[in-house]
Amino acid sequence: MKNHLLLITACVCMYAGGVSAQEKPAEVTKYTVMERFEPELILSAKEREQLKEERIAEVKRRREILDTLSISERKRERLLQDLIKDPFSNRLSRTMAEIEFEDEE
Repeated sequence: MKNHLLLITACVCMYAGGVSAQEKPAEVTKYTVMERFEPELILSAKEREQLKEERIAEVKRRREILDTLSISERKRERLLQDLIKDPFSNRLSRTMAEIEFEDEE
């Protein structure tokens, strides 16, 4: 009975995680307080949306690169956590710098 309950709980958690991980459009605030006082210092909402989409694309590209590396799962998980929480960490920067790409000729 406990095994069935555990299995059902695990399935529900996995389903809930999959539903919440679906791609949503980038959302930025349309109005900031600083924009009210110094509008020339603030980027427009459209420019901020574009920058956010570029950051999301960069994260996806780095994630794909990390998925193709032949490293241990533990190190891969740490790098993926760094990618999300601290994209400028030394560990992630060092790993990305050490990657050698094959020349296409």
